[in-house]
Amino acid sequence: MFLQEEDYSALIRDEIKALLQEGYSSTKMKAAEQMAIHQVKNYLSGKYDAQSIFEQEGTNRNSHIVMITIDLVLYHLYTSTIPDRMPTIRAERYQDAIDWLKLVASGNAMADLPKINKANGDALNGIRISSKYKPNNHKW
Repeated sequence: MFLQEEDYSALIRDEIKALLQEGYSSTKMKAAEQMAIHQVKNYLSGKYDAQSIFEQEGTNRNSHIVMITIDLVLYHLYTSTIPDRMPTIRAERYQDAIDWLKLVASGNAMADLPKINKANGDALNGIRISSKYKPNNHKW
């Protein structure tokens, strides 16, 4: 599994984690983790090797992706357990994570992640279309 138990201690206190897991089984926790992982994969899969990113273990994992994934997991747990008591910081961190994923997916931000490779092993780069002519505005 990509996320480990000790990853959560860096972002939330143990009593908050216990509150979120109240009435939850380990199966439901894993389901929330899988939802978050697939959410991140869906944003990154166009430019980055999402399979390779989530196959990493231990210290080989990208810590920013771990943090973002945990933020998404916690948001999903709050919304399914106690949505009326969700701290604003949790909603803000979720939105920050989604905004960053959207920027990376659109190519407006770079990430230190493995790119998708062509069959010969070269990195697959996006196509950029440019023109030597200045754009014109013909609105009247």
